[in-house]
Amino acid sequence: MRAIGDLASFIIKSRFQTNLQNAAETSAKTATTGIVEDKAKHLGGATLSLSLLERKSTLLQQHKRGIDEANVIASATQLVMGKIQDRTENLVNSLSLESQLQTDNGVKALSRDAKSVFLDTVANLNTEIGGRYLFAGTATNRPPLIDGAALLSNVQSSLGGVATANNVSLAVDNWFDSVGGGFEVSAYTGSTIGYLTIPLGDDGKATFGFRADDRTIRDNLKALAKASLASDPALGLNIEDQKALLGQARAELIVAKDNLVAERGTLGLTESRIAEASSTVDEELARLEIDRLTLVGVDQFEEVSKFEAAQSQLDIFYRVAARQGRASLAEYLR
Repeated sequence: MRAIGDLASFIIKSRFQTNLQNAAETSAKTATTGIVEDKAKHLGGATLSLSLLERKSTLLQQHKRGIDEANVIASATQLVMGKIQDRTENLVNSLSLESQLQTDNGVKALSRDAKSVFLDTVANLNTEIGGRYLFAGTATNRPPLIDGAALLSNVQSSLGGVATANNVSLAVDNWFDSVGGGFEVSAYTGSTIGYLTIPLGDDGKATFGFRADDRTIRDNLKALAKASLASDPALGLNIEDQKALLGQARAELIVAKDNLVAERGTLGLTESRIAEASSTVDEELARLEIDRLTLVGVDQFEEVSKFEAAQSQLDIFYRVAARQGRASLAEYLR
C-alpha cells in the first residue's frame, strides 16, 4: 500500500510541477508579446473579427513590401540621374574653355574628359538594384545598353568619310536618332514599350518613366559622343573643326542637362506619391494593431506578476522536493 501511495504522490507532484512550468512559460510568452496564448479561448470561440483583422494586416504588409521596393528603386534612380547631371554640368563648364584653346593637346584633354563622362554615363544607365535594371523599361532582367566603349566604337565606325564638324554632328545625330538606326539596333537592349511599374496598394502604382532609349538620355549620350570623338585621329578633323564640334556638343549638353533636371522633378513627384502611400499603410497597420490588441491584448505588467508568482512557486517546490529527497535517502540508509 505504501508503494502505491508513493506512486500517487509522485504523479501528483509531477502534475503540479508541470502545471507550474506551463503557467510560467505561458505568462513569460504573453508578457513578452502582449498577446494572449490561446486566442480562441480568450474570445470565447468568436474569432471571425480577429481573422479579418489579421487577413487585412497580411495584405497591408504585402503592400508595404511593394512600397518599400518602389522607394528603393526611386531613390536609386534619383541617385543615378543626379550623378549623370553632375558629370554633365562639370563637363559643360570645362567645355566652355574650348574657344580659348590654341593647341591640339588642350582639345585632346577636353575630348578625353568627355569620353570619361560618356563611359561613366553608360555605366550608370546600366545600374542594377535588387535584380532589376533601372533604365531597361519592363525588361528589367538585362542591362539596357551595351558596354560604353563598344557603344562609342560603334558610333565611330559609322562616321567613315566625314571631314567636317557639321558632317560628324549630322552623322552622330543620324546614328542616335534614326528609327531602326545604330542606337536602336546595336546599342539599346531594353524594352521599347512600357516602363517599370510597381503597385503601391489596391488603387495606386508607381511608374518609373525612364528608359535609356528616351529622348533626354539619347540627347545626352549623343552630345557626349560628339565631344568624345572630336579629337579622334581617324576622323582627321583640323583643330578648328575639333573646337567647333566641342562647342556644339557643349550647347547640346546644356539643353540635355536642363531636360535631366525636369525629369528628376517628375521623379520627385513619384517619390512623393510613394512616401504618401507608405504613410497611409503605416497608419492603417498601426490602427489594425490597436484593434487587435483590443481583442486579444493583455496587461503585460499583470502577466509579469503571474510569471513571477509561478516562478516563485516553482522555486519553493524544488526546495521542498530537495529536502524530502535528502530525508528519504537518510531514512533509506538507516
